[in-house]
Amino acid sequence: MTLPYLVYIAGAEWDAVPGTDRRLTAALARRIPVLWVDPPVAVQRTLRRNYRWPLPQLVSEGPNIVRLRSVTVPFASKRAMLSIAGALGAWAVRWAVRKLNADVTAVVVATPRARFPRRVRGSRLLYLTDDWVAGAALLDLPQSGISRILRRNVSRADVVAAVTPELAATVSGLAVDRPVEVLPNGCEPVVSDGRRQPDRGDPEAAAALVGQLNERLDFDVLEAVLATGVPILVVGPRTERDPQITVRLDAFLAAETVTWLGEVPFAELPGHLVGAAVGLTPYRITSFNRASFPLKTLEYLANGLPVVSTDLPAVQWLNTDLINVGTDPRHFAEHVQRIVSDPARGAEAETDRRRRIEFAASHSWDVRAGRLLDLVVPAGSSGVPATPRSRPAASGALT
Repeated sequence: MTLPYLVYIAGAEWDAVPGTDRRLTAALARRIPVLWVDPPVAVQRTLRRNYRWPLPQLVSEGPNIVRLRSVTVPFASKRAMLSIAGALGAWAVRWAVRKLNADVTAVVVATPRARFPRRVRGSRLLYLTDDWVAGAALLDLPQSGISRILRRNVSRADVVAAVTPELAATVSGLAVDRPVEVLPNGCEPVVSDGRRQPDRGDPEAAAALVGQLNERLDFDVLEAVLATGVPILVVGPRTERDPQITVRLDAFLAAETVTWLGEVPFAELPGHLVGAAVGLTPYRITSFNRASFPLKTLEYLANGLPVVSTDLPAVQWLNTDLINVGTDPRHFAEHVQRIVSDPARGAEAETDRRRRIEFAASHSWDVRAGRLLDLVVPAGSSGVPATPRSRPAASGALT
């Protein structure tokens, strides 16, 4: 007996810092079994990992999610090796589909490294989660190779979607025969009775900064917030590469008013944010960031926090007075200081908090998953249930 599956070819390994791919997959898996495809690992790295080279592995990652891990050639991101690496990746997907006896409903490619696998049926959705061409240096990939794979995937896709209107407009020049859909990031609604207490050691009435700490942050903005004396709670790992950014990040995290927790499990995040007064999205205004949709903005709102953000197109798309936009470092810091020093109180505060939570819920990952399935599954198809479901997961490695 075959089972309907959605194949999701991700841009990061399952065990990496959870981002768009993993959170969207978790929501999709409440409706349809998902084959999650890790980026293949170069053969030399398998010496340090538990791989059964050269065969791929299938591992259960929870209800309705099976993860494919596979091996590829050394230097797979180099231009000369991209075609070989692509062929090996496609073979691994076909192997997994046969092993699972899967009836593939759709294939989602959400990475600049992979092509649509040949001889795998189902609708094809190319999902641009970032401006991969503009961010080639951040991704440590050759820009020319990314551009070539992107053009090929656009030509082979049944549907092309992007995480922001800005990115959709950029890629529309390649998809001349069809519109590019907008499928933004989402959030996980937070269920709370409002009586939680801040985790021990977290500063109260703080500004919260959540997420990866790297070159995407505007350190002029962060230093302006530091100058106000407002306590800052920082949650997230350091992932910077630029030595100059390392120096500025060292200084920021060492400031007396900054508390840095490092990376924490996503389930623990609400416990840290409950004592915060405002959430920060201090991204630099670059072409890469303009095309992105920061996860943290909706996560703050889902936790009932007001937000201060730099002037990103994603904020304009959300079109809500729940987000305060700082047009320069001074203006950004003034918003933060005003919110922290003069918060709403009593019934007004509770009304504002509920407005933020309700707004975030309208942009949940479940909403995004439903939209994705609408794009790839024909109306009236019996391959995907209309409402979420689950089935027992297998345990451990499947091969």
